[in-house]
Amino acid sequence: MQKNHFKIVVIFIILALAVFPRDAETAASEEKPDFKVIIGEWVRSDGGYIVRIRDVNPDGSVDAGYFNPAKINISEANVSLWKGFVKLFIKLQDKGYPGSTYTLYYYPEKDALAGFYYQAAIGQTFEVIFLRKKVE
Repeated sequence: MQKNHFKIVVIFIILALAVFPRDAETAASEEKPDFKVIIGEWVRSDGGYIVRIRDVNPDGSVDAGYFNPAKINISEANVSLWKGFVKLFIKLQDKGYPGSTYTLYYYPEKDALAGFYYQAAIGQTFEVIFLRKKVE
């Protein structure tokens, strides 16, 4: 009798492990954040630097532009979720900016992107804030 009880418990655990991960995956897919919320033009609060987000693709890649005030080449731009925040990562690859990066987090209550700018040429990191440019 105990052997049958043990087998039933083992079968139940195996079935639970097989079923619950699918339910968790389904719930996670239903709760995907709206990454498109970052689409727009963003102006850095301490100068004329502009990040322009044109689109966010399903794979997390971002169609973005960076200007200071001329266009600066972006080698990588993507969006992900980090601790409940929409996270935007941009890597620059241009004269004066080789390997410099932005790691920004979207704060919906302020409609702002805030985070860090790593200036690779001098090896320093700065706290930065970008505010959405209002459409006129």
